Amino acid sequence: MKSVKTIQGDTWDVLALRVYGTEMRAQELMEARENVRLLDYQIFPAGVTVYTPEVTDETHAEDLPDWRK
Repeated sequence: MKSVKTIQGDTWDVLALRVYGTEMRAQELMEARENVRLLDYQIFPAGVTVYTPEVTDETHAEDLPDWRK
C-alpha cells in the first residue's frame, strides 16, 4: 500500500485532494485499516505517515448525503 507524509496543517480532505484529486475521497482514507490509529487527528502535524488505499469505483454525487455534496 502506498503512503504519503503529512505537511503541518494537513487535514483528511486536503490529503484526499492531494492524493486522489478530489476531497470526496477523504472517507476512504479515514476508513483504511492502517489509518485507524490516526482518526483522532483533525489537523495533522508534519511527518505523519498516512496510508493511501487504491480506489477503483467512482462515487456519484447523487449517492452522497446532502452534507457531502
